[in-house]
Amino acid sequence: MRQLRLNQTYYKVLLTLKLLNDQQYYPLNEGIYKILKGKVDEETRPFSAFPVFGTLSSYTSKRISHLTLMLFRYGYIGKIFDPNSNKLFFRISPSGEQFVEDFGKRHKIRFVNKHTELVKTIVKIED
Repeated sequence: MRQLRLNQTYYKVLLTLKLLNDQQYYPLNEGIYKILKGKVDEETRPFSAFPVFGTLSSYTSKRISHLTLMLFRYGYIGKIFDPNSNKLFFRISPSGEQFVEDFGKRHKIRFVNKHTELVKTIVKIED
């Protein structure tokens, strides 16, 4: 089986998962996408201080999904079942945590955060 060449982009996805999992939060693809894209809404506001927040603003949801799929296939992330929603959510695996730790030690990465405040598209105006 071919080896996955992990780079800075994969590192950002794994670091996002690690930071969320450390706080007992487990995202779907859309949650990872919103954090890396820098979308500020009620769901992502608590995580806007993450160093990775808004660092992949040019990436599409499909591209982020592909990254998480590859990380899942190669065992860097796993899934955890939530009985309340009856869905599987992402969690970082021990090999993923090891990669984040090793990559962070070897590389000095400057994160550039871009926050995108979502504009309301429908408002109620009282007369």
